[in-house]
Amino acid sequence: MLKFELFYDNFTPEQVAGLFSPWHYALIVIFALSLALLLYLSRKMTEKQAHRTLNIAAAAVIISEIIKISVRILKGGGIDTWIPLYYCSLFIYAIVMSRAKSELISRTGYAFITMGGILAACLFTLYPSTSLALYPVWHPACLHSFLYHLTMAYCGIITLTKGLFKPRASDSARYGVFVLAACFIGYFLNEKYGSNCMFLHNAFKLPVLDSVLSRSHGAYIAIVVLAQAVLMFWINFGLYRLFTNKKGNTK
Repeated sequence: MLKFELFYDNFTPEQVAGLFSPWHYALIVIFALSLALLLYLSRKMTEKQAHRTLNIAAAAVIISEIIKISVRILKGGGIDTWIPLYYCSLFIYAIVMSRAKSELISRTGYAFITMGGILAACLFTLYPSTSLALYPVWHPACLHSFLYHLTMAYCGIITLTKGLFKPRASDSARYGVFVLAACFIGYFLNEKYGSNCMFLHNAFKLPVLDSVLSRSHGAYIAIVVLAQAVLMFWINFGLYRLFTNKKGNTK
């Protein structure tokens, strides 16, 4: 039965792990401890080793995504189940772009990895509505999400701490164009296939945004696009500047 359920998607409320359940709290603790351990083990990592780590992470993320997409297409799932076009999915493209020789492309990738990916990974772990709200904790979809977002947070932090990228306010333009392009593509895919790319169709279990959506779809889209393409960058950038200034004052 377990072998079959590993590739099954429709579980009853009693079967799913659930948000703010013991399983959820356990995963938050495991995520925090795993991230802390990885960073501790990376404390003596050189810049060259950090670049190599990102290369390995990029390959691992791409391979795991290809496997996930293949399985879901073979299962006959709709576009929503397999297309990698959600905010956190952009990490896949960003980490590949960060490996480019072109400064424009690499800085765009780095900007998302650091000024979007770190906070997004942590927020997902606190509210994993697309995994724990749908599947048992042992399901491949949950395990993949946990490892994916752990990789996302780790890569973002070592990119900053190992000096691979120093964010500037001007990087907000590169970041914004990158995310807006994804929103633009996602909007037309949603219109054509009724999907929910970049969460532009519905908020997926976020009550506050659901309330906005019930009143105005246009206002909902504007809020979601601005939050993803503008707000996330500046929140991350503000935290980065606060941390670096505090670190400088301490020294």
